[in-house]
Amino acid sequence: MRKLLLSTLMFSAGGIVYAADANVASNAAESSEYSAFQKFDRQYSLGYAVTSGNLTNGSSGAVNNTQYVNLEIERLFNVGVWMDVNANLLTYYSQNADPATPAVGTTTGSQPSFGGINAKVGYAFSLLPDHLLITPYAYLGRNTNLSSYTLSEAGSQTNLTQDYYWSFGAGARLEYRINNVFDVYLDQNGIYNASQAPVTQGFAPNDYYSYTSTLGAKFNVHRNLQLGAQAFYNNYYFTQSLVTANGVALVPQSSVGGLVSIGLTY
Repeated sequence: MRKLLLSTLMFSAGGIVYAADANVASNAAESSEYSAFQKFDRQYSLGYAVTSGNLTNGSSGAVNNTQYVNLEIERLFNVGVWMDVNANLLTYYSQNADPATPAVGTTTGSQPSFGGINAKVGYAFSLLPDHLLITPYAYLGRNTNLSSYTLSEAGSQTNLTQDYYWSFGAGARLEYRINNVFDVYLDQNGIYNASQAPVTQGFAPNDYYSYTSTLGAKFNVHRNLQLGAQAFYNNYYFTQSLVTANGVALVPQSSVGGLVSIGLTY
């Protein structure tokens, strides 16, 4: 009987400690200077995007169109650390064949990256409590690099495990919370993409810089349901011309696009 009573008391005490700890954590989240933004920036979502881009080889140009899906996980911590991870995969590509890579045709065209995973990690600074936040961040990613150029010049060594970019850079995001339902942000970054594709025969690697401007919005429509929308513009600068035996390969010069998403806050 005493053992039963002692066990009951110990169980009850443990339950009280757990409840107290959970309550402290909850109160800490509510009292955080970031709590108003956490209602938007603690979310995971699935998105669908379309883009239209211009290509150039220095003397002539072309146009490509893409569609892709995107999985995003984002979290703003109580201490102000912000993390945003995106994984994307190209599902559609349209472009005329590149004359510089006739053997490949339109297999992947001149899109240097058609899938990858990218992370942003930064620290948020409150400029106007509960309404305005600025977050400088570092950027790191790994993106597949299979374009017509790398397929043509890498020969038998071409495969998904070897042909990729390391992408790294920095950026900043300015976020304005209108109220508990609407939140908008402006994001700008600069990224260097270092090709790891095993190009042979002395051909140049297709390393490039990308600069992306994004205007986005989030809508907390009902309980934990969140809708999102983005419009973005990309500029690309390749470090050298991609010369092949048949001419200079087409490379992306700029693109515009949009993304819509649906997700849950947590």
